[in-house]
Amino acid sequence: MSVLHFFLFLYLQEYVLSLSSEKEVHALVLARGGSKGILNKNLKELEGISLLARTINVLNSSNLFEHIWVSTDSDSIVEEATKFGALVHKRDAIYAQDNTSSLESVKEFLQKHDNVNKFGLFQCTSIFLKNQYIKEALNRFMTKDCVFAVTRSHKLRWLIREDGAVVPLNFNPTHRPRRQDWPGELIETGMFYFSTRHLVEIEQKFQNDKCGVVEIDAAEAMEIDTYSDLLVAECLIQNKAGCKIS
Repeated sequence: MSVLHFFLFLYLQEYVLSLSSEKEVHALVLARGGSKGILNKNLKELEGISLLARTINVLNSSNLFEHIWVSTDSDSIVEEATKFGALVHKRDAIYAQDNTSSLESVKEFLQKHDNVNKFGLFQCTSIFLKNQYIKEALNRFMTKDCVFAVTRSHKLRWLIREDGAVVPLNFNPTHRPRRQDWPGELIETGMFYFSTRHLVEIEQKFQNDKCGVVEIDAAEAMEIDTYSDLLVAECLIQNKAGCKIS
């Protein structure tokens, strides 16, 4: 191979890599050290494994991401993330406060990693994350600006107004819908959000009207926010057949 051909080969390789990088999706888990409802929530264990490790293991087993990142300000979480094979983004403390939004934390991550153009944001307190949900989300993400997890609700909602009146929000009391007669409403679960650098940095949001959704089974849509949730989760895991958990 001549020198000219060698450099041409290197150039073409770099060009191909630059094109493919636009298609790469990175997984990102926000896991700060501070938490109010449950102390060190991200490191709490279910079945002998931390919530963070459970999420990393599922993401690893999917084999669908360029890299799996954990953004944190905590040395303990750094150690746990590294132990289970994730890359670590050491988050600036100013972006790990109680009032820091997920959008701000993701924006800070993207500013430090200019090779990440598409990402899936995962919440390790959504303990029933499964590969089938991830695959469905990625398939939809191929043709959508964004994808997020929802579950379907058939609850009839009411509001107490300032004047004390109780009013319906999503139905007509004179024609109360039967469950089988209406599709219900879609409720965000927080399990994951697939989005792009453009949406976060330019539009300042994770979602727009060109989003797709992945519907999560109601039994798998719970989030761990309190110690009671941990107890319920243990019960659900121990009764997988009855809860349709696989």
